[in-house]
Amino acid sequence: QVKQFANLTGFDALSARSLQEHLGLYAGYVTKYNELYARLQALQGLGRVRADSDTESLKVDITFALGAIKNHELYFDVLGFDGEQPAGPLAAEIARSCHSVPQFLMDLKQTAVLGRGWAWTAYDLDRGYIFNYQAGTQNGMPVWNSIPIMAIDLYGHAYFYDFGPNRVAYVETVMAHLAWNRVAARLACAQEAR
Repeated sequence: QVKQFANLTGFDALSARSLQEHLGLYAGYVTKYNELYARLQALQGLGRVRADSDTESLKVDITFALGAIKNHELYFDVLGFDGEQPAGPLAAEIARSCHSVPQFLMDLKQTAVLGRGWAWTAYDLDRGYIFNYQAGTQNGMPVWNSIPIMAIDLYGHAYFYDFGPNRVAYVETVMAHLAWNRVAARLACAQEAR
């Protein structure tokens, strides 16, 4: 099901055209996932594995579409605020994990600028710290027992309408408009899971 993101209403750090196109792409991934999953269920309903079935490619395509859905939902959910900085328990965890908030923000920016596809901040349940990851595909994140708490879309569709090839300006704009209170809430849930 396509989610609505009230926090993007009136959000003008990215153009209306850019957001409309991006939300449309997200909705397309939801549709694609539903179609692929229905096909997989039909194959599974046959009750046996067939050598000529396309189960393997369906599984790969499903993880790509589902990754795109989850990545976009996380990305859209943490956009929309101006001038906020990490504070409270989030800032304390960032400092513990990354030495300082400024160092974390520099690492996040570098991770995003140099990445292809996605940059995530995730909380590692095994080690009890946060880390900035990058991957080139929608289904490239799974670092087992890590819970993503923030995402930045790095695909060209996310920034080209507004910034052309200037990914640095896009990353700086997104980072200036992250809802750190929402990231903090996600961190608190991840820490509870630990």
